[in-house]
Amino acid sequence: MDFNYSIPEKCSHIKIDIGLSYNAPQCQVWLAKEPNLMVFGFEPNPELVYIIPNGKKKYIEEKRFSMVPVALSDVDKVEQMDFYINNDDCGTSSLFKHDEKHLGRIKKVVKVNVCSLKMFFDNFPWERFEYIDYIKIDAQGSDLNVLKGAGKYLQERVVFVTAEPDGYQYYGAEECNTDNITNYMLSQNFIKINHPNTKDPTFVNSKFIELAKKIYINQI
Repeated sequence: MDFNYSIPEKCSHIKIDIGLSYNAPQCQVWLAKEPNLMVFGFEPNPELVYIIPNGKKKYIEEKRFSMVPVALSDVDKVEQMDFYINNDDCGTSSLFKHDEKHLGRIKKVVKVNVCSLKMFFDNFPWERFEYIDYIKIDAQGSDLNVLKGAGKYLQERVVFVTAEPDGYQYYGAEECNTDNITNYMLSQNFIKINHPNTKDPTFVNSKFIELAKKIYINQI
């Protein structure tokens, strides 16, 4: 899979938003606060892939926001998987089917391309960017798989991570829970922290402890 790594010269650091919801509100917060920031946003929902660019026109024109229209998981090659689009809240759409009594009716099931963070990072311009500031994941039951799919890059190149442990809401996603996410991140030499700007489990890379003090993170 070919990715667009075009990043303006003025951008000095990178954040990654995985699971953009209606109009990528998290990206908006980051980009508005940090004028030298580049954000890559991953979103597989085809309805949102069409809608989101209109709301991010300013940042797209500045080339500081790039949407990647794929789902992420722990895969070795690009695959096509079923994606369940929620009729009531498209932000809860997922690679996993949900209980319609609790999250609302499934409007339709579509096929989406699925890759891994490792694939995205394999050709990333590391000669220009030594590290990724922050990865925020809200992938509706896939968060643990997204982390595992980053391979060696997680512990070598990422400073902060926030992941949502909501697998209990989806069939087959039970492993995406707080304990499993925490144990995996600890195995990757991260430390679990209580950060004032995040609500879901958040971790800092022990390799970048001093650097982390200078990095702004936020999860809405």
